[in-house]
Amino acid sequence: MNWLEGLNPEQQQAVSHNYGPLLILAGAGSGKTTVLVARTGRLIAEKIADSKSICVLTFTNKSARELKLRVQKKVGQQAKGLWAGTFHSFGLQLLRKNYKLVGLPAQFGILDQSDSQHVVKDLIKNIKNTTKEKFDIDKILNLINLNRCGKKAAPDYLPEYHEMAEVLTPLYERELKKLGVTDFEGLLLEPLRLFKKHPEVLESVQNQYQQIMVDEFQDTNKEQLELVNFIAAKHLNLVVVGDDDQSIYGWRGAEIQNILNFPKAYDRCEVIKLERNYRSSSSILDLGNAVIQKNIKRHGKVLKSEKTKKLEHEKPEVFILDNEDEEADFVCREIINFKAKGIQYKDIAILYRSNTQGAFIESSLRKNQIP
Repeated sequence: MNWLEGLNPEQQQAVSHNYGPLLILAGAGSGKTTVLVARTGRLIAEKIADSKSICVLTFTNKSARELKLRVQKKVGQQAKGLWAGTFHSFGLQLLRKNYKLVGLPAQFGILDQSDSQHVVKDLIKNIKNTTKEKFDIDKILNLINLNRCGKKAAPDYLPEYHEMAEVLTPLYERELKKLGVTDFEGLLLEPLRLFKKHPEVLESVQNQYQQIMVDEFQDTNKEQLELVNFIAAKHLNLVVVGDDDQSIYGWRGAEIQNILNFPKAYDRCEVIKLERNYRSSSSILDLGNAVIQKNIKRHGKVLKSEKTKKLEHEKPEVFILDNEDEEADFVCREIINFKAKGIQYKDIAILYRSNTQGAFIESSLRKNQIP
């Protein structure tokens, strides 16, 4: 099979990479999944790496499944041992294998956010504090997790929150051990502690995974980067794929510096830019490029459209509206205008950023009798 067939020159360069650190800067709609699939398949098919020695870390189980299926479809049985999954899945697998070393039972459970809140509530009840009923449990839990990761909290937290979280952090970790469980934060923190306390476990993992790939690298946090650095330290065969221009998850711990500093962190790191966009017309990309180039901290790249020219005359428009109600009414007026021009409802789509916006739009659609 020719793994480079149908790929552009930059994609071919990325797929042909065998050893050492590589940063693939993949702009929106530039075919990064195709590159990851082709590179993984080629490494296996050309016997550069055994499938069992390849680890692909992704941010959703869905993207991991898609990658595995596409590789298996092309390579067949050879790809069976390939490991692809989320950082949390990786941590869970490691803890299941080494549960005794981290003081967990063989069939340990995993707490979700709601379970963790209940644990914190119960712990607060036993603390002598006159204002304990007034604490926002979500905020306390957030501060506990920041303490566990050794991170500083935003300065807008009240001093009593910091004090309470300081007291609760060791109690919370002790309670998890007592219950024989971990939480999502623990699926990253426990493997890091395991690697530091038991170098033989780290060596075993490093020997097993000779090729590491990380998708959506701009969304990694401090612990995920540390985990990747540990695993790749022995052989340095580390390929990270991402786009600093799409880094929007700083509010949940993503560190933009991880992708910005990667070429400096690894000697002889190769950088390949995927700048050909297969999704949007030039008029849309020109607008995006013009906006994003104002950012100071970024890897420079300019997306260029590979689409046919038939849509070039249609320019994107931006409307600034005062509030959600006005926005929803505006959307309905636009739909009514489109309908008057002969466009059918089934050819119209409304995309919104968060689910809370949906209620306003649905209400306005009903009011305007738009099905």
